[in-house]
Amino acid sequence: MDNPILQKTIITVVFVLWVINEFRTKKKKHSDPAIEEADARERHEWRYLRWGGRAIQLAAIVFIFVQLMQFLLR
Repeated sequence: MDNPILQKTIITVVFVLWVINEFRTKKKKHSDPAIEEADARERHEWRYLRWGGRAIQLAAIVFIFVQLMQFLLR
């Protein structure tokens, strides 16, 4: 694989597909209202940890994007 244009194209396509997969909405199944209420309460209790995880995930995406742009602009 000595063709740099092909490598850059493949990396770009993989990156775009990964970003689309990360940001698309997930379908929720409807269940018993008591279970949904318990799930909502648990999500509320863990919100700060989830925010931190999401911030780290966003920072990783930005880092990978910057590295990819540096690679593509060589």
